[in-house]
This record gives sequence, structure tokens and C-alpha cells, in this order.
Amino acid sequence: MKSTLLCLAAIAQTVLLSVSAEPIQKIPLYYQKRTSGSDFISADATDLRNGMLGGVVQIGNPPQNLTMAFDTSTGFSWVRGTQCGTENCQGRNDFDSRNSTTIISTGQSFVMDYGEGIVHTTIYMDTFRFAGLTVKNMPFGGAYEMEGFNEGFDGYLGLGRNVNLNTSSTVYAKRDISASGFVPNAFQQSSGLSSAQFGMYTTTAGSGFSDSGSTVASSVAMPNEVTGGGFGVVRRSSSSNEPAGYLVIGGVDKDAIKGDLYHIDVGDAEDNDSGNWAVSVNSAKFEDDLCFNVSKKAKAVLSSSTDVIGLPNAQAKEFQDRWYAEYDKPDNTFKIPCCLMEYLTPFNIELGSIMATIPPRYWSHPRKVNTCCEMCRTHIGKSESDTDYVIGSAFTNAFYTQFNTEKNRVSLAMKKNHVKDGLKLSQV
Repeated sequence: MKSTLLCLAAIAQTVLLSVSAEPIQKIPLYYQKRTSGSDFISADATDLRNGMLGGVVQIGNPPQNLTMAFDTSTGFSWVRGTQCGTENCQGRNDFDSRNSTTIISTGQSFVMDYGEGIVHTTIYMDTFRFAGLTVKNMPFGGAYEMEGFNEGFDGYLGLGRNVNLNTSSTVYAKRDISASGFVPNAFQQSSGLSSAQFGMYTTTAGSGFSDSGSTVASSVAMPNEVTGGGFGVVRRSSSSNEPAGYLVIGGVDKDAIKGDLYHIDVGDAEDNDSGNWAVSVNSAKFEDDLCFNVSKKAKAVLSSSTDVIGLPNAQAKEFQDRWYAEYDKPDNTFKIPCCLMEYLTPFNIELGSIMATIPPRYWSHPRKVNTCCEMCRTHIGKSESDTDYVIGSAFTNAFYTQFNTEKNRVSLAMKKNHVKDGLKLSQV
């Protein structure tokens, strides 16, 4: 969780809806970060390297505007409520349930623990409007206590799989509380989507590099041909006057990918209480350096709410010892002596039957220094698990990443304009 936010500006106002057999929606994205209060200022992508993706969501009737961070680690959405008085609640806009004529309170409490952050909520149902989509009776949490979250957003929009929010204490029967995931709800309510799939991808963010450091051939957007299923995020120009990218809903942007989509099966959603996108991990290593012992039950959670590649506890300790690293606990990243950065090697991880190779430029930030004692930051951190990994945006922003709720799988592809730099995907 980071202090800056990549915010999707003018989301609802700038949707382009294609009226066809398989309609798509393209939403311009802009790099922005929050200043004091509810104001925003434009910023170059390089200033927001550690940021999250987010958007302005309207909740209730009349609509209340909340800036929500995209979170693929769970299908649970929440915003700060008016009763949230803890220190971590301060500096955020809140949702006032008393001002909505369509609010339904379930009388149910729900706690979501993110590891570094935890939020206590009351479950409501109300109308969500985002990206030209309207979802009625969308279940979400109104936070009355939160801890461990950085500034820059008012809540999370759950883009993971559905979370079971029903408990024996609720006054509503199970059938009365709809599924929690925003995209599946939008699809089921016939909001114009041809599919409940969605995905994210980025392109240049200025100076020929993407937000993650990926070199691309061109920052010029080409006309897009879209096939059925999915939505994606494109970051293009560093100019504050041009879109940094697009959110594509209801189709796959064929001009954004090079070669095939590589598919990775995820577990049964009914066996996953958190609603995350967790895929199996068969091997992990840093080339010609550290080769880890991976648990037979190891999983990797793809999460857009962090930029960190989180290693299991023992493996994180191996990385720390190998590179004389310092652990920045608030940031959940390791810093290593800057003079050692040039010796880092690519990170290889086998997700399902797909091998991904991520060169150091995607997850490290070397800089010129006067002495070797100065420390440089990496995006390698801890997953806070003995067996499992967290795959944040330092990894996912390098690829076209698609999430398929209907087929229970995640797909990765190389970006169309990618210039060879050691980044690879291959079938094992």
C-alpha cells in the first residue's frame, strides 16, 4: 500500500461505448496524485512509480463521489464511513449513508485483513456508478475503523472474485445479499458488458519507459481492434493533457498484445474466502543466484493494491542476507547497497504452467551515489506468509494481465510495442 495513487480522472464522464454485438468501453486514465483535502494535482508517472490505480466511484442516490483504489486481491469493496474516527481514517472523504435514499443496511459487520492493513466495516447495499456502469444493490463496507492504510484514497474497489459476505448474524437471507465483485455484478445486471472478464495493461509513461521500467517502441496509440471479453488499463503519455491510458471493458485490445495470451488456472472461487486471484507456484528463483525451495501448496496472489513482489518469509530472509539489505517495514520493501544493484539478476517464477522472467529494471531503482553505503530501493518485499507469494504491480504492469471470472483463470501476454529487454513469458 503506497502513499500515492494513480487516479483515473474524468472516469464516468469520458466513457466511450461501442454499440455492437460485443460492446466495449474505453475509459481514459490520467496520472494524478492527491494533495491536501479532496484536491488533486497532475504529476508525471515517474513521480508515482509506487502508486496504485484508482478511480472516482459514485455511491448512493444522490451520488456521493469517492476515490477508490483498484484492488484485485479481493472482491470486497469498502469506503470510509462517517463513523470512522480512528487516526487512519483522517484526511479521507467519507460516505454518509444517511444521505442516500436507496441505502440498505444489512446489520452485518465484516472485517478484511490485508496483512499490513485491516478495516472493520458495516455492510450496506446501494447503487454504484463507475465507468458508465450502474450496479444496483452493490454490497460494500462502510468503514468504522481502519489501520495501516496510506493516504490518497477513500476506499477500495474490489476487483477480485466474489467474497461471501453472508453470516448467521445477518438479518438478510443468503439470497438477499448479492455477490460482492463489481465486474460480475455489472455483467449480471446487463450493464452493457459482453463478458465478466477484465484485465489491466500499461504502456509508456514518459521518457520511453513504462511505470515499471519497461521499454516500449512507441507511445503513439494505434486504432484498437477488440475481441470479446475483458477490460484493460493502458498508460500512454506523461503529458497531463493526454490520457495516460485506457480502461477497456468488455473486450480484449488486440493492438495491445504481442503473441498469445498465456492462461493460468486459479482455484475454485467457493474455496477462496477472500475472493483473490491466487495461482499455483511451482518454482521461483533469481537467475544464477538464489534458487528457492517452494512449497508444494504455494500460491501467488495477484494484487493491484501493492507494487511489491512479496516473497515467503524464509525466502525474503535469504534475499535480505544475500544482498546485505535493509527492510523498510512501512514500505514493505528491501533496500540494498546501491553499488550492488548492477549485480541483481532476473526473477523467474513458474505460475501454473507459465514461466515469467522479470529483469531487475522492473523491480529495482538504481541511482548514482557517492558511496556504496547509500541504499537503493527494490520492489522485493515480504508476503507475510511461510509459503505464498504476492505479485504486485512491479510484476503485473510489465504484462497485459487479464482476469476471467467465468473460466477461473488469469492470463498474461507481452505488450504489443515491447522492445526486447529480457522480459519473457513461456509455456513450461
